[in-house]
Amino acid sequence: MPSNCSLNTYDTRTTILSNEEVAEAHYLLRCECAEIAQHARPGQFIHVMISQGPGMLLRRPFTIYTVEGDEITMLYQIIGEGTKQLSEMPKGASLHVLGPLGNTFNLTTNPEPAILVGGGAGIASLMLLAVALREKDIQTLGLVGAQHRARLLSVSDLESIGIAVHIATDDGSIGHHGYVTEILTDLLRETQWHRPTIYACGPHGMLAAVTKIATDFQVPTQIAMENRMGCAMGVCLGCVCPVRIDTDRFEYQRVCTEGPVFNATDIAWDIS
Repeated sequence: MPSNCSLNTYDTRTTILSNEEVAEAHYLLRCECAEIAQHARPGQFIHVMISQGPGMLLRRPFTIYTVEGDEITMLYQIIGEGTKQLSEMPKGASLHVLGPLGNTFNLTTNPEPAILVGGGAGIASLMLLAVALREKDIQTLGLVGAQHRARLLSVSDLESIGIAVHIATDDGSIGHHGYVTEILTDLLRETQWHRPTIYACGPHGMLAAVTKIATDFQVPTQIAMENRMGCAMGVCLGCVCPVRIDTDRFEYQRVCTEGPVFNATDIAWDIS
């Protein structure tokens, strides 16, 4: 099961140290948040107040991409007005950050190997996990999907810590021509592993497909959900997803508090 953390959460103001475009419409922001950096665990996220202007009253959730000393980074995609404004904020600008929030990936199963499956900006939720796996000397494979070459993310970061990366692009501009889930299916079909475990994050359709593949091959799988969040504190119920209690029943759980990490087969994909 994913691990629910009771670590302290900090509400702090910080200064942007860098905010650079790393792929088409994707940016990497670095800031100093000592308390958050100290307590952040793989899969957790922060909630950021970008602006207090009209239409910008709600914070935005961003996964914690990397931690180095007192600094954290977040890898994000320009999707709406909030992230567009964030991408235009210069070094030295101030941000209000709440975190770390949410539960974490469970590594107690000692996977052999760990298979990371990231679709688009979803790979951002798997980078801290990748570092933790390599620190435990666990063999790790990275499967990274993107629309096209210009939007490919995190390959060099994964390779720099000794992870072999398989790439898929929708248009075939680099790597496998097709979906990253097709690579996953081929690897599971063609390779005999002792105790593989899948960790995935990406678009809803990709996660549903990963779950089906994992079920077919009987591979335990944890996923990080990317539902929209309003409060990120479990109050507004805007981020709920259906989670099965048993074969015939489900309940709605909050991605911001019960998640964002779930066992893939617990999600009622036919309802969500």
